[in-house]
Order: sequence, then C-alpha cells, then structure tokens
Amino acid sequence: MGVTIVLYGGKVKTIVTPSLAPPMTRLPDFGGRPKRITLNSIVTVKGHGKLKIRPIQLDDEEEMIRFHGHISEESIYMRYFEYLGLDQRTSHQRLVRICTNTPESYAIVVEQPAALHRPATILAVGRLNQTSKSYAASFDTLMTDEETALQLGKVLLKRLIKLARAFGFQVLTGELLVADHDNLSLCRALDFSLQTLPDDGLVRVTLDL
Repeated sequence: MGVTIVLYGGKVKTIVTPSLAPPMTRLPDFGGRPKRITLNSIVTVKGHGKLKIRPIQLDDEEEMIRFHGHISEESIYMRYFEYLGLDQRTSHQRLVRICTNTPESYAIVVEQPAALHRPATILAVGRLNQTSKSYAASFDTLMTDEETALQLGKVLLKRLIKLARAFGFQVLTGELLVADHDNLSLCRALDFSLQTLPDDGLVRVTLDL
C-alpha cells in the first residue's frame, strides 16, 4: 500500500493509495522468438548426412506438394486418423495456412540442403499447437516413407521438445493410434508417459518439460 501525506491549512491528511498489482506473467504462445535456441540448426542423420532443421515458410508450398507425394496412405492415416487424398492435402488454400506460423501454431521442417543438380528437399514436418490448457502444447509429425523414417522422427521430435520448452510451455502432449508402434516406442524412449484411450483407439503421450 502507498501512503501520501497532504497538508491542508496546517492539518495533516493521510491518503492511502493501493499499490499497483504486479504485471501478469505472459502466457506462452508461438508469437515471439523462443528463448535460448537458434531457429535454424544442422543435424547429421544416418543415410542422409547433414540436414537442416528450420521453421516452415510460405514459399515451401511447392516443396510441400512434392513432400506429400512421397507419403503412403498408411502414413497419412497414422498421422490424421483418416484418409486424406493428395489433392485435399495439397490444395493451395490449405498449404498457405500450414506454411504460415502463427501465435497458435508453429511448424518446422527437416530439409536436405540443395546440392549440384538437386534442389532442397523436405523430408519431415513437425508442428506444435496451443491447447486449451495454458501451459500445454501438442505436437504432430509426418515423415516421408523411407528406411530412415525412424531416425528422422527422433531428430524431429527432439527438436519439437526443445522448441516447446524454449517458447515457455511446461507440458508437451500428443495423440497416436494404438497401432502406431514406431512412434509410440519413440515417445517411450524420450520419456513420455503413455495413457491408452480405449474408446478412441488412441494413446495420449505426455512429457513434462
């Protein structure tokens, strides 16, 4: 409480003024720059050599069309829990939306850098989303179908964990199909807790950050 003393004709009058409340802590979102982390990084993945991990950008649209063309229907079902046709996944309206990061959603790509006679190629995409719980973010990932998918998935998820922490979130969650054994094993290896949701055929994975 603040106290102000005012003199009126020799009299002392005390006015008690309430102190200002401390500013509220800003809730985490993806609108600012994450702390203590560089947005672009280089990693080495067996079978690919050095790959670049970076935020998705609007001019990735054409490369995302090519990326989706190399994903099987089974992988699409594992990711979206339904079958989405290539035309639906690569519509211009949809790609403009998913290639734009917002305060509510943040995506990154794992990219094979361009080389002589070979353009840069997106091999995996990961996304963080806000949830109804202020300090919890959810994640999802999608990789091209190839032998190195497990290695790519591990690199991608580890990066999403670091980003969620850097953005100020305290919990990272996701939902996977019970049949998605590879990704469930990966989450278990990265210390996520697993909770089966029998009525939905899903497993909720949760990691305290």
